[in-house]
Amino acid sequence: MREQYGWRRKFPFVLFVSRMILPTSVFCAAISFCGMVDVSAAASDGHEQQELKNPDGTWKWTNKLINETSPYLLLHAHNPVDWYPWGTEALERAKAEDKAIFLSVGYSTCYWCHVMERKVFADADIAAMMNEMYINIKVDREERPDIDEIYMTATQIMTGGGGWPNSVFLTPDLHPFYAGTYFPPVDSHGRPGFPRVLKALHDHWVNRRDEVIEHGMKITEVIRQATGGALGETDESRLEMELVTSAIEGLRSTYNPAYGGFGDAPLFPSPTNLELLLNEYDREKDDNLLEMVTHTLDMMAYGGIYDQIGGGFHRYSVDAKWLVPHFEKMLYDNAQLAKVYLLAYQRTQEPLYLRVAEETFDFVFREMTSPEGGFYSAIDAETDAEEGKYYVWTEKEIRDVLGRRKSKLLMKVYGVTKGPNFEGKNVLYLPTPIASVANEEGKSEGELLTRLEPLKEKLLHAREKRERPLLDTKVIVNWNGLMIDALALGYEVLEDARYQDAAEQAATFILEKMKNSKGQLMHTYRDGILKYDGFLDDYAFLVRGLLGLYQATGEKHWLSEARALTDTMVELFWDDADGAFYFTLEGANHLLVRTKKPYDSAIPSGNAVAANNLLSLADLTGTFRYFEFAEKTLQSFAGMMSKSSGGFMHMLLAANRYWDVLPFFTQQKIANFVPPLTTGTETDVVKVSASVLPAGKFRIDVEIHLEIAEGWHVNANPASQDMLIPTSVSLDPDAPAEFVSVDYPEGEIVHFDFSGESLSVYEGTITIPTTIKLKSNISEEKDLPLDLQLRYQACNDLICLEPKTIQIRVRK
Repeated sequence: MREQYGWRRKFPFVLFVSRMILPTSVFCAAISFCGMVDVSAAASDGHEQQELKNPDGTWKWTNKLINETSPYLLLHAHNPVDWYPWGTEALERAKAEDKAIFLSVGYSTCYWCHVMERKVFADADIAAMMNEMYINIKVDREERPDIDEIYMTATQIMTGGGGWPNSVFLTPDLHPFYAGTYFPPVDSHGRPGFPRVLKALHDHWVNRRDEVIEHGMKITEVIRQATGGALGETDESRLEMELVTSAIEGLRSTYNPAYGGFGDAPLFPSPTNLELLLNEYDREKDDNLLEMVTHTLDMMAYGGIYDQIGGGFHRYSVDAKWLVPHFEKMLYDNAQLAKVYLLAYQRTQEPLYLRVAEETFDFVFREMTSPEGGFYSAIDAETDAEEGKYYVWTEKEIRDVLGRRKSKLLMKVYGVTKGPNFEGKNVLYLPTPIASVANEEGKSEGELLTRLEPLKEKLLHAREKRERPLLDTKVIVNWNGLMIDALALGYEVLEDARYQDAAEQAATFILEKMKNSKGQLMHTYRDGILKYDGFLDDYAFLVRGLLGLYQATGEKHWLSEARALTDTMVELFWDDADGAFYFTLEGANHLLVRTKKPYDSAIPSGNAVAANNLLSLADLTGTFRYFEFAEKTLQSFAGMMSKSSGGFMHMLLAANRYWDVLPFFTQQKIANFVPPLTTGTETDVVKVSASVLPAGKFRIDVEIHLEIAEGWHVNANPASQDMLIPTSVSLDPDAPAEFVSVDYPEGEIVHFDFSGESLSVYEGTITIPTTIKLKSNISEEKDLPLDLQLRYQACNDLICLEPKTIQIRVRK
């Protein structure tokens, strides 16, 4: 009833690249077994979990994971395996002892990760083999998506699919040479158990070292090309509207007209598919596209994938009917689906979609919100090693809670009278829409929902008395950005202040508590501890949430925060040579490759979200460089999109928006955009541009941007010495407007050889925000021109150029 290998993924482009580089004789064939293991008997075959505690209750074993904060890693802290977290200590030991590395990647709500922990890693005999032959490293993929991406790509290359737990064998130089997912503790159904895998690969490492290393290096080259866009053509001609047309046709061909969704079981919600279809419906007014979305949303809302009692969505459905779910609940799923239901409601006014979104938000508030305001990451699928135990019901359990008479109605509505559907128990679902049942009962839909509400509430209270599944209390920035965005839309649609408050509290918590000493985002927070430098997704997804807040509330500081984070994102992750954004910071330790993570997965690609954000900022502020970054990002992946559009749905959503705004930017007709002005000698030293944001009937906000060439600076305001010329903005006294405020940024204190004391200067890219109001004797005129003067003096370590005054014309 459940998916065998965790979440399996296949990306045609990865396989396309691998076929270009790898020989047809795959390395693992030489070991006589390869790929995924048949785990149909994994839960019952092999050694049961050995007792991990002494008679006095103390642990028999404790490994290096005991000092970690990840709930997933802590679950393995008392295995007999000598686990290490990913880091210098483990990797240096592998080189010092000349041992191969066994890397196990999973996450706290992964069912088969738990099975492998109980059946394999808790077995002292298997652990002894692992400790003798390998350096063993355990990674939480939610903490380290960079490592997860690299080695999941390796698994896909070597096996044609992937999933978690991801089990990868590496050389001490981190090149992957063999991979699989779940391995059982003993040989089963003609497939190898983990001990045989360990022995065979160790033998290869000892006796066929050169072959292993050569194979690992070839796999690494495929990873490098598949994750970095190296084969994607960047010429503008490849970024064509046919890319979206092709993707839509692909969705039509895999769409299930009976139950909605795309492809075969196991069935995932795929919110990026649905959002692209809605966007294309808005453009083309093709009712068939809207029908594909609404039918899918209807079927999910009726199915067991939706928690009919507590609200919120489970991870996926193991069947094609959305009936029996894999029961884990992820923050990112519920954020994206709540938003899609709201988007569908905006287009259809269907009350079901509004109710599902509201119940999903209620679930998140009740079970996944931290006291500090951030949102937790996930809820496990199992309790006491039994998947779904917390969520399923028997007829007797329902009657015991509601009584015989009241339970009869609820069991009819939620399919219990049709018989058990999950291991002798019932996953509650709607076999018939509520409106149809109401008609049978001689009531309106609203009246029936009102009758059901207290019954559902009683079941929820009874369920809460059960032992709960594990709650992973990590606060992850990028997933929080998705929920902030969804809640902001909820406030915009429903005008419910709870949604605004929750979104703003989460955003404020991250901006104030989840930055390092450099002011850069960190990736995770748990129990007061920040871990791991922020990734591209953290910046892009949080900006997406902040822009959602700005759109919903009109509060300017959310736009300012979004711009500041975007500027930092560009500085930290942009690839000047080939365009687009890297996923990790430059110089990140112990990474085989620096990827760009171009594909959508359960969440959109960070590059895709960044491109959408940049286009939004260009539209909102008239800043041309944001448009340029978005354009270069899309062009960088155009070739990959043409080969495998199914992995780029959110990128194609950005492409649609790009084509919408392209004519305005191409002709420089976008309102409030001031073309860059350049000054200097033989080379451009300072580039100046400005953007205008309406701030009221008689006020405007003007932001002046200076891009100062490397090696040059201008004096800050105030300047460090009276003799120095500060950078300043002014209006002519006879102008029809006057300044309300000019907010000069704080200068950077720098020591120069020509000066006896350090000076306060501006370097790199700076923004000077100003607010201007019309004078009292001036009536509002939409196109009233205003001329601002920017005065500065550019210097380097040897010379200062003549002071410059630049005139900047903007319009009200």
